[in-house]
Amino acid sequence: MCDVCSSKPPVFNYELETCGENGEPEEQKSFCCSRCAVELLQELRRAESQKWAEEEAALEDDDVDVTDFRERRLAAFPIRERQ
Repeated sequence: MCDVCSSKPPVFNYELETCGENGEPEEQKSFCCSRCAVELLQELRRAESQKWAEEEAALEDDDVDVTDFRERRLAAFPIRERQ
């Protein structure tokens, strides 16, 4: 959280569930200002795009046709957004 998040009312509430070190679910609930919200959403977009790409690569390694999967991933995450 930045100084604005700490000093002004939140504009974006979020809940995030991740895996801990041992694979156990960890939940985080918080809020942030509009500037931090934009940064958070961009980070979430990058992370989700990376996860999709990894899943696609794993399927491809198993000789699965990933053409449809790749088209959906590229439609959801255009190249300019993944950088």
